[in-house]
Amino acid sequence: MKKESHSEDSFSKASKKIDFEKFQSAIHYKIIDKNYFITALTHRSFLKIRKDPTAPYLISNERLEFLGDAVLDLIVAEFLYRNFPLNEEGDLTKFRSILVNKRFLAERAKNLRIQEYLLASNTALKSIDQGYDAILADAYEALIGAIFLDSGYENAKKFLNQEIFSKLDVKWLNQFDENFKSRFLEYAQAHTDFIPDYRVIKEEGPEHHKLFTVEVHLANHCLGIGKGKSKKQAEQEAAKNALQNLDAIDKLGIKRKK
Repeated sequence: MKKESHSEDSFSKASKKIDFEKFQSAIHYKIIDKNYFITALTHRSFLKIRKDPTAPYLISNERLEFLGDAVLDLIVAEFLYRNFPLNEEGDLTKFRSILVNKRFLAERAKNLRIQEYLLASNTALKSIDQGYDAILADAYEALIGAIFLDSGYENAKKFLNQEIFSKLDVKWLNQFDENFKSRFLEYAQAHTDFIPDYRVIKEEGPEHHKLFTVEVHLANHCLGIGKGKSKKQAEQEAAKNALQNLDAIDKLGIKRKK
């Protein structure tokens, strides 16, 4: 009985740290069981600073994040299948990868101001302010898992519909597409008779800490330069810069005439 009172007390203390009226308003969802959401908002760093280590039921959001990730994957796949009937499997896969990546989910979490409700150490909260996205993205997935457990699949779909799908179109999706090489290749194939050529022009540093510099060329004209800790990273950065320099294709006279 003593152990049970410890766990209840731990939940009570955690619950008092969260303004549930404000939180419900922020996520546009009426909570049934607060315990799911206390867990969803509990980062593992919070458990390390707790003064009550005897409570067995206050756990981090990692298991709930695992569940939320699976629920998110299914709901996104179903939405894309039903609403993009003319798109090939490759397009749907690309769209799904954009909608479930850490950067995108962190942006959705910031939109809900989840960081204001997180139970986490000061160090973890400071890392969010410094742009570390993983904590917020994980909390967002845990929130999806909490809604799923609290009231089922359909309400999880309803939450994601208002949070993501209601404002979804291809142009909106493309702004989160970080595969710059793919986007630049698609543009080059659509508007020129050439394909991008990536060239490593410099390698710096020791084997375990290399820095690569890559140029991307189109018709032997350099359109972008990028640096990265791997060739792939440097190529993506070069392609990103090339996409910001598309007017040069017109000036060079290599754009295909209509």
